[in-house]
Amino acid sequence: MLTKELFSICTFYAISPVHAGSGASTSAVDLPIQRERHTNWPHIQASGVKGALRDHYRKFAGEKQGQTINFIFGSDKDNDKNQEGFDGDHPGAISISDAKLLAFPMRSNVAPFVWVTCPTALKRLKNDLEFSGFSSFDDIPPLSGENALKLSGTFPAEVILEDAVVVASDLDTGFKLPVGFPKIDRLLLISDEMFDYCVSSCTEIQTQIKIDSEKGTAKDGALRYQELLPSDTLMYSIVYYSRSAGLNELQADMIQNHIEEVVKDFIQIGGDETLGRGICKIAWLNNGNGMGGVK
Repeated sequence: MLTKELFSICTFYAISPVHAGSGASTSAVDLPIQRERHTNWPHIQASGVKGALRDHYRKFAGEKQGQTINFIFGSDKDNDKNQEGFDGDHPGAISISDAKLLAFPMRSNVAPFVWVTCPTALKRLKNDLEFSGFSSFDDIPPLSGENALKLSGTFPAEVILEDAVVVASDLDTGFKLPVGFPKIDRLLLISDEMFDYCVSSCTEIQTQIKIDSEKGTAKDGALRYQELLPSDTLMYSIVYYSRSAGLNELQADMIQNHIEEVVKDFIQIGGDETLGRGICKIAWLNNGNGMGGVK
């Protein structure tokens, strides 16, 4: 039985490329990103999202942190040692979903680039909005092959997406992402098949080498290829709140307000923090009024 009392949606807009690594390579790419098993679409596992939120909270909560971080995120005896009031392991008062892909940036003949999404991605968003108590949007018509629909922005009749071409038509009914989502001003709805091509074959691949300081050349065996989600990728997670069992006065709405006050603006998620990777602008939508809102 679901006992969570409140919901928020946290959006992640990538300011720099993001590497949430899968830890295993099955292709020529040595360091691939995490992908869903059934769709092979990029995502960020919930553990990585929760860890990034916790780390941000730890850095910026200041004097408010104390033992509260353990009540909110669950006990972590290695990193957050203030265990006063705990009896063994303590589950957190928030639950966090995987970060799901919503809009993917693509090189195009429409300068400087376009974002693409697909019917299945929007259907997921619609289901998540309804589950979380937010106002939703009308059903999106199905698409196939090289057909596309203009959701926002101005497009020519034929739009080039990397090595593919789609034929763009106007959508009969207007479409807007829910209030609070980052503004996407060149959004194109493409078929699920074309979206699969985009997110499978058009991620960013970077070469990494290690230089021998004495010879000034690359060390043997130090060449590797790393996959990244490109800048301007848009993802989102659902966050559920409940009353903390260990701190009676810390109710779900207090936790929600506190988290959204501390964890805001920008967050680092994924690996290679010292290379500037994984910087995301975040925004919160909460359903405190039953219809959704934005912070």
